[in-house]
Amino acid sequence: MIEPRDYQLTNRMSDNTSLERLELTSAEGTQLNLDALYQIAPSCFTEERDATTGEVYRKVNFEVLRELLGDAVANPRDELYQFTWPGKQEARKEAAEAISDTLRPVPEDSVEWDTTQNIYIEGDNLRVLKLLRKSYMGKVKMIYIDPPYNTGNDFVYHDNYSRSQTEESLDSGDIDEEGNCYRKNSDSSGRFHSDWCSMIYSRLLVARSLLAEDGVIFISIDDNEVHNLRKICDEVFGSKNFKSNSIVVNNRGGRDYGGIALQHDYILVYAKSDLALLNLIEEKEKKFQYFDEVGGFNLMELRNRNVKFNATNRPNLYYPFYINPNKLDSNGLMEIALEPKAGFVEVLPAQSGSVQTVWRWGKEEKARTGLNKEIFGKANQNGGYMIVQKYRKTTKMQRSVWNEKEFVNERGTEAVKELFGKSYFDYPKSVYTLKRVVELASTSDSLILDFFSGSATTAHAVMQLNAEDGGRRKYIMVQLPEETPKESEARRAGYNIIPEIAKERIRRAGAKIKEAAGENAKDLDVGFRVFRLDSSNYGEVFLLPRAYRQEELERMLYNIKEDRTDLDLLFGAMLSWGVQLSLPMTTERVADCTVYTVNDGELVACFNQHVTQEVILFMASKQPAQVLFRDHCFAEDKTKLNLFELFKQHLGWSSAEALANIRVI
Repeated sequence: MIEPRDYQLTNRMSDNTSLERLELTSAEGTQLNLDALYQIAPSCFTEERDATTGEVYRKVNFEVLRELLGDAVANPRDELYQFTWPGKQEARKEAAEAISDTLRPVPEDSVEWDTTQNIYIEGDNLRVLKLLRKSYMGKVKMIYIDPPYNTGNDFVYHDNYSRSQTEESLDSGDIDEEGNCYRKNSDSSGRFHSDWCSMIYSRLLVARSLLAEDGVIFISIDDNEVHNLRKICDEVFGSKNFKSNSIVVNNRGGRDYGGIALQHDYILVYAKSDLALLNLIEEKEKKFQYFDEVGGFNLMELRNRNVKFNATNRPNLYYPFYINPNKLDSNGLMEIALEPKAGFVEVLPAQSGSVQTVWRWGKEEKARTGLNKEIFGKANQNGGYMIVQKYRKTTKMQRSVWNEKEFVNERGTEAVKELFGKSYFDYPKSVYTLKRVVELASTSDSLILDFFSGSATTAHAVMQLNAEDGGRRKYIMVQLPEETPKESEARRAGYNIIPEIAKERIRRAGAKIKEAAGENAKDLDVGFRVFRLDSSNYGEVFLLPRAYRQEELERMLYNIKEDRTDLDLLFGAMLSWGVQLSLPMTTERVADCTVYTVNDGELVACFNQHVTQEVILFMASKQPAQVLFRDHCFAEDKTKLNLFELFKQHLGWSSAEALANIRVI
């Protein structure tokens, strides 16, 4: 049986002048799901031929799929455990749909454009995430987001599915003619929770596809939606991949909400799979209460306080120690023995109610490992004695309660004030908090994504951590161009939208970090490439390129919008072809044509008219993996055929490889 892709290739091979056109839409979520299913259950697929085009497509045979799943298939007529809300199906569909938007480069807003590997993107994050799918699927090690908490004053993002009363909203100015919505989600709305759930659900569905298999996502949230977010994340990432619902004490004094001073927010942590492991965090300033000739230490009681482990079910952990209360060292610790001695007092684990508790380890282990050298007796407050162990560790697991003073929001405000002289944000996250998040889930060369980037604290934290440990972590920040309030300090300072402040913060923070790093800043990347979400580079994109007929070719030659530059076309093509936006790029002139080379030949492109053989041979000398042209590069079809044959000849490509590696727009 002929594979669908092979069939299409055979059709094209019969007409050598019909080079493959570049796809003009983002990856379709439904197709990605089908591809993933095909990898694990190919037998549940069949093939159908389109009656109009004659192309062959894979389709799912649900009867076969049901047989493969056996009794694990749910009966829709039965009562099911599930979390749902009005708009959930539409949100799922929206996440799967492809779009024809693009990301336009903005070099003038960027820093170190030619060398940086960091990305800052202005635009609606759902649409941006879709555009990133082809280039960054499975590439992101860590995601951190701080989404709107749904307090009743948060805006709702640009989602076509989020309104059931479109005409009313249009009349009231809540949305524009294209369905774009940036209004506040008032708590008086009948869909208050539903709109928020739909907003976050669709974004997490797309974001999950960007995470590496060992990737982790951290989500800051408060009491308003933490219960709903936990259920949504259980569905998107799987409940077995839940890592923590950590409490972050970000206001030690507390804010008064109905008589209870609220001191904390949460960070939900989920892994992509069981391959994800969080890092141990080294305690930079370990505080020890006691000291001896070896160094500092604290004390840990040897008794197991969990009454589930007791003398009845763990008899091997129940035995006496013997201590000498008349011989104390400088720390008030007493000599210990495992066998009775003259002048020594027997000490057993304390009784808890009617349960006799036990030690954390057995007697044989103590004698075998020599741990008794670090175990001592100590007087307790009740006039008795307890057994303690010296604890010297300098690494630990991150505790579920983040209660260090550096995590408070005031630290975030101070960081912004240090850069601008005043704070333009309400309660920005502490750089220390974000630095801890990055430490927990990244390696030295990881890619970090924040698609609710706000004040760009995450970018600040990544640069700071790289400066401290010599890492080469990279980031992608995404932020909606939300307007600053008209009477705000930010607006008076000339910052009309949030990204303008955030980009300036990254510039100032990067310069400050680099200056402080001194000689160690040689390889420190504090730059960033800026991109802006915009409509397609092409004037009419109602059909996929392969659907146009030959007689429409003339119109297709000049379908690119007049305001679009070669760089717009290049980066739009990189997104469509799955090439990462941060890769290094060179620009060269050959025979009055401009040739762009991305990442030493991963992609080589030329968009000039009348491309000559000299230009083609120069491009072939780059040993490209992929080649891109505009249709108007060729005056006639025979020139295309010549191009096709030249690349085959100089690169040793077969006809199939040439068709796969050469695209036109």
